[in-house]
Amino acid sequence: MKKSLLGVLLLLLGAAAWGQTDSKGVSSSIQVSTAVETPQSNIDLLKQSLQKSSPVAGTAASLSIPAPEPAVSATQKTTPVAADTLDMPLEMGGTVQSVQTKVAPVKQAAPTPTPLEKDIEKSNALLPKAQRAAAEAKAAQEETSAADAAADAELEYAVKMMEKSKEALQSSGRKIPPSAAQNRPKTVPAPNKKFNPNAYRPGVTWVPSKSTHFDIYTQKRSSGISSSNMAMTFESAYQTLRRFIPWMMSDRVRVFVYQDYQSYLRHEPNAKAWTRALAYPTRGEIVVYDEPGKTQELKEVFTHELTHIFTQKFFDSHDTGRIMTPTWLDEGLAVLLEDQAYNGLNGGPWNNDFKTLNFQRDPSSTVATFGSSAMFGSAKKFTSSRRGKPIYLQPFAEFMEEGSLAAAEGRGKTQDWYFQAYVMVRFLLNPAGGASPSNRMQFEQFTRLLAQGEAVRNPSTGFLVKDARGKTVYQPYSVEKALGRAYRYNTIANFEDNFWRWTDQ
Repeated sequence: MKKSLLGVLLLLLGAAAWGQTDSKGVSSSIQVSTAVETPQSNIDLLKQSLQKSSPVAGTAASLSIPAPEPAVSATQKTTPVAADTLDMPLEMGGTVQSVQTKVAPVKQAAPTPTPLEKDIEKSNALLPKAQRAAAEAKAAQEETSAADAAADAELEYAVKMMEKSKEALQSSGRKIPPSAAQNRPKTVPAPNKKFNPNAYRPGVTWVPSKSTHFDIYTQKRSSGISSSNMAMTFESAYQTLRRFIPWMMSDRVRVFVYQDYQSYLRHEPNAKAWTRALAYPTRGEIVVYDEPGKTQELKEVFTHELTHIFTQKFFDSHDTGRIMTPTWLDEGLAVLLEDQAYNGLNGGPWNNDFKTLNFQRDPSSTVATFGSSAMFGSAKKFTSSRRGKPIYLQPFAEFMEEGSLAAAEGRGKTQDWYFQAYVMVRFLLNPAGGASPSNRMQFEQFTRLLAQGEAVRNPSTGFLVKDARGKTVYQPYSVEKALGRAYRYNTIANFEDNFWRWTDQ
């Protein structure tokens, strides 16, 4: 019975499909293409019958039903669908098929102008062409002026924030300038050509002047009152250095003076918010800014930067353009001489820290180190009687490595690093205490051995050895070898032991 009913149904559907075919034999746009090899249900038999007969006509010209496909898992790649096509799932015969239809894009309406905008547009349309262009130019100029004003306000705010940062850092006592070794300009003025300040610092009008030891270039002031006798401040710093390191003094130094703090930050690329001055050792230049009423502070920081200029020229006697001074020695000496320029009865802030800070030997450095008394178990622990949180100094051999300052900055220990450099150089300048001139002679010999080496003599004759060009041959010295030659410290560990004995006096 079921088979007979199914056969009648198939015959009726085939006849209906034959009667609805286009007279011209053209099939409609709705097609069912579902090839199934083995019928699994009555629906599959029906689809096979429709496939063998003519296509079914329809009314939706843009609608198509694709052939069935095997089920696709979520991990398999799907066929991309056009942006204007709507993909609708259709379940048929136990499988999911897709019906796609094109959708016309939605047109976005233009924003409706407000009544005020309409009135302004109507008024502008009534104006003559020349007046209309002038009005548009004026509006554009107003927009540009507003942008410039905003930029100036932003710069002014940034300067105020940097000034607050500077005041906060300076209120702590000790001032930590950026390392002079970081200021390495790409170009250096030729020694035989006339110096042009605008070639190296453009955008500023410089007024040249001279003092006994300095070539000074001062920014032409646009407003305000400048400090008087700045040249005397520079010469006073020069005399401070001359008392301590006369063998390092060299030729004239160029000094650039900006009219104020804002100009210093705006035009000097390496300027930091908390600094008053900076040095370019390989170029022999110092940059400062004018700050009326702060002459003493200027003298201190200028002494620090001037030390960097002289040490570089002393250690780089062949004008290689490289920073030749060991960093710990360069910065320690600069901080010590800066403190000597301090105008006070009890010395500067670094001297005060030397007397009050509870600095101690790092416990790890008392472990056996070759050449140190700690190797034989007799090293003193050097527990200080000073109060406060202890500051442990690094082992000297580790501290003298060139990367130690960068490592300290990474750990947030910059001030401790500068303090250790200060006390180490202070010891080398006065290892025996008192005011004996022989102390300075030892330090001079130590620096000369590092910078120049020692002339080589023929062991049999005692005469100086000459090279092929007739120049004296010099033997280079390492820090350890120079310490042994000048101070009789055979090793850096022995130097460290003597330092801690000196601090315990």
